[in-house]
Amino acid sequence: MRVKATRNKFVGCPAAVAAFGSPQSETYLTIGKEYEVHAISVFQGVIGLLIVGDVNIPLWRPSWFFEVCDGTIPNDWICSLPGEDLQMVLGPAFIATDEASHNRMVEREPESVAAFWQRVDAQSEK
Repeated sequence: MRVKATRNKFVGCPAAVAAFGSPQSETYLTIGKEYEVHAISVFQGVIGLLIVGDVNIPLWRPSWFFEVCDGTIPNDWICSLPGEDLQMVLGPAFIATDEASHNRMVEREPESVAAFWQRVDAQSEK
């Protein structure tokens, strides 16, 4: 899945999106740039996309910042419905198996980040 950034500031965002940043928050997105989506989550009703931002680290950003360029999702993605706050996760198993696996990626725990970069590198070789 690929998306293009249409916004890069939290200014004017819906209240649910504003909970994830402030008008001063840096998003590390470039308007018009395309980003590969590596997982999708729905947290407290906000769709989050896992991308590699402009600072070359994995970042979760609300879908409000993007438009979809290519909606095709990888064959190895799975879907889980963990619970009340984290309603859905769609992505590779090391991110989407359950709430704990998702949280490890959100917190950028070394094992999850290593698996993330290994998967990115493997996709680049295809």
